[in-house]
Amino acid sequence: MDEDTQQTPEQSVANRVLSMFITAVGEDEALVEVATRLKPVLLDGDTVNEAALYQAIFGDDS
Repeated sequence: MDEDTQQTPEQSVANRVLSMFITAVGEDEALVEVATRLKPVLLDGDTVNEAALYQAIFGDDS
């Protein structure tokens, strides 16, 4: 794995937690959709943008 694709320990933990969450809610399409939207918000970059996080959780309609 090169430097550009290496995850920080925090990203690695977040990725595992999100994967477990997606697996656990696999039967509920709405929750899977939320989990899928959360993944890039939580894993891209060093900080979490509050507006992006809100949009990922509540969708575009809120």
